Amino acid sequence: MSIMKVGIIGGSNIATSVHLPLLSCMDDITIEYIAARKNPKILAKLYDTKPIQITENSSLPECDIALITIPVGVRNEYLYQFAKTDSYVLTEKPFAIDLETHQNILELSNRFSCNYERIFFNTTQNIKNIISSEIFGKIKKISISEGTVYGKTGIKKNSYRNDPKLSGGFLNESACHTLSQLNFLFDHLNVESANIIWQDNFDIESSIVFNTDHKDSFIIEYLGTNLKNIKPNFTIIFEEIKIEFNHIVPDSIFTISQLNSNEKFTLQQENKFATTFPEAYYLKWHDFLNKVSSSSKLNSEFETSLKTTQLISDIFEKGAKK
Repeated sequence: MSIMKVGIIGGSNIATSVHLPLLSCMDDITIEYIAARKNPKILAKLYDTKPIQITENSSLPECDIALITIPVGVRNEYLYQFAKTDSYVLTEKPFAIDLETHQNILELSNRFSCNYERIFFNTTQNIKNIISSEIFGKIKKISISEGTVYGKTGIKKNSYRNDPKLSGGFLNESACHTLSQLNFLFDHLNVESANIIWQDNFDIESSIVFNTDHKDSFIIEYLGTNLKNIKPNFTIIFEEIKIEFNHIVPDSIFTISQLNSNEKFTLQQENKFATTFPEAYYLKWHDFLNKVSSSSKLNSEFETSLKTTQLISDIFEKGAKK
């Protein structure tokens, strides 16, 4: 593969702590520039590249790949720009703030991807293999819970985080990762019901019931919240046993037990995928670059997880304010 020039748009924490260190160590990659609203010179100096100060009407130089980590609600103009130049684009999640925007952007180019890196977790890949093998029989039910209390300390009144049109609430900012895992594990998911708690036009808690659209249909009960801290848990109930694990970490332990017993055992796993967060990001970049080098276009509906945006849209519709 020839040298790929990567432009970095956004000096976010995830860009500085993960993406830039990874890219700086990769063969066939050169960091062409770093564009940010605040102090791009400092960051660019660390990586010996060109700094670009983002202003209200910034037009960015062309590059082979654009990594966009700025907030979802303010990135559309750059997606439009890079679509016109036929650049490949990798964004941080979520890809778009709503389904209509997502679909409209995909009409512009087939070179978009989004960093839903959890599908590269050892945890996610191993549970997919277990489910596919049917070694424990058919699934009867799944229960998922997760939650972290977020405050607004230090956030300015005019910050994008206080504008639901720019940043989104719990579903777009946090639950989208878990929904992307569900879409990776199961082909067809439908939203049966949704109860959403709202605060200042942000969704802060969602109780959702999904069902799977096939002959052995089962329900998935999901609770996600910003109102309290909940230990992440993903429980799969099969015909005679259940498996529990933490779906938000790459190296979760799988606990297995019979339905009629309190005795628990640890299920041995193979470590063929990411067991740390940086490894998951590396595997996403490795997969993305392989696809870029082997084809002039991507399956952008899959790459950007259009199904995840569709699920969130359906959840909002079912849980709309009364």
